[in-house]
Amino acid sequence: DRIEFSKVDIVSPHCEVMARKLSFSLVEGKSMLITGPNGSGKTSIFRTLAGLWPSSGGMMSCPSSRVFYVTQRNYTTVGTLRDQVVYPLTVDAALNKLEITLDALDARLDDLMGVVRLRYLIKREGGWDAEKSWGEVLSLGEQQRMGMARMFFHRPIFAVLDDCTNAMSVDVEESLYRHATETLGINIVTMANRTALVKYHDYELKLGEKGDRGEWTLRRIELG
Repeated sequence: DRIEFSKVDIVSPHCEVMARKLSFSLVEGKSMLITGPNGSGKTSIFRTLAGLWPSSGGMMSCPSSRVFYVTQRNYTTVGTLRDQVVYPLTVDAALNKLEITLDALDARLDDLMGVVRLRYLIKREGGWDAEKSWGEVLSLGEQQRMGMARMFFHRPIFAVLDDCTNAMSVDVEESLYRHATETLGINIVTMANRTALVKYHDYELKLGEKGDRGEWTLRRIELG
């Protein structure tokens, strides 16, 4: 149960090397912040981990069934407000997996919406059964908080977050990171440059060192 890279080249579809011979091992109980200038390869690592881009050389290991991915602009599925939170499960699949009633599911979702500060949406949009074009109805900040609600609902071992809180205020962002790491014990891999997030991670992987694309350094974060 770890995310591991051993001498992996991160290469874009245009054959640009974003990170050369990237090596790290992230076990349960540890989290990592990936930083670097725009274009240095943070999202490239996200796409490689998610299987959207192939890895080049070396070895990559990722427990795919125990990792949840949250992007900067999250996919909004066709269906109800309820469907937005349980995605990629259907509501029926969620009920079967949890072995609970629809009322019990809605109560659980109500609590999650409180955690991500979206409870007002339930009333504003007409309840859990409301069906709308959610990508147009929800602001970017609301979509990002919905993405975090999904992650909390599924409670993965690892979560890979690609700058997915940049449309939130710092206090909301930090409250969601505390809930993920301290309350739920989710191990986070974050692609972002915000210093407020440093304290929620154990390691920093910094890309584009010395202005050279492909170079990287890894350090243990020491606070205080």
